[in-house]
Amino acid sequence: MPRPLCKTIDTNTKHNLTTLHNKQDRRLLETRGALIVRKLCVLLNAKSVYIRMSYLLSTSNDFSLEYASTMVQTLNLILLTATELHQLRALLKTCFQSHATTEDREVFASLFDSWCHNPVATFSLCLLAQAYDVSFALMKEFSNLDITVGFLMQIDKLVQLLESPIFVHLRLQLLDVEAPHHASLLKGCYGLLMLLPQSDAFRSLNDRLSTVCNLRDNLGVSAKLEDEEEEEEYLKGREALVGTVLDSDKLLRRFREVMALHKRARERSQQQMAAMEGNITNNGGIG
Repeated sequence: MPRPLCKTIDTNTKHNLTTLHNKQDRRLLETRGALIVRKLCVLLNAKSVYIRMSYLLSTSNDFSLEYASTMVQTLNLILLTATELHQLRALLKTCFQSHATTEDREVFASLFDSWCHNPVATFSLCLLAQAYDVSFALMKEFSNLDITVGFLMQIDKLVQLLESPIFVHLRLQLLDVEAPHHASLLKGCYGLLMLLPQSDAFRSLNDRLSTVCNLRDNLGVSAKLEDEEEEEEYLKGREALVGTVLDSDKLLRRFREVMALHKRARERSQQQMAAMEGNITNNGGIG
């Protein structure tokens, strides 16, 4: 079902997406895709453009699952780096807070629907929104995925972005060792570390997390929260999201559903490849 914010779909947005998807212009996505999206965000409105693109990617049959994953990766990188999307990033950073409006929360949920086509993009979206409990839950889902070289390259890129100004809030929150969200945030970051092979990105993240753990040891803070009132307030805030568009169980179900679609698509592709190889072998044998 379309979300309220996505009922009216701009035909020009769909045309631009279709153009980027055109097989004859496949390189357009790689060479000029980011520029086209950024220009659209300036001319129309970043929030509107992203909601509409997300809706199209999650509902339209015009795009393959592979394309949806690639497009989400591109949109996510723009979201995390482009100055034109500053206001959208600011909105997303507050959508899980108690004072967030229903419309603000709807924006995150709308993006999440299509971002699920790319696991690393989904994880980074949750980090941006400071939904650290959801990001850690997603990290645990990664154990069920096929870990490819491309997947690891995206993880490597995300770790590099964690060192950028966009994620300064996350790095500072790592210092708040007594906060209710800290355990989920720290575990999610360590999850990234466990996925990475030994590399510059691994060493960079490992150094930062080691600093956080040293801080906790120096302060003599145990893993158990000391501020029970703060923990209770945090839990109440999360309970208030149950049944809404930001219900973590609903978000995780959506992620699993999309990953299941991709798994079935890969299996069909493998079966088709095996059948083609079998036909080639048989024809060669006959010859």
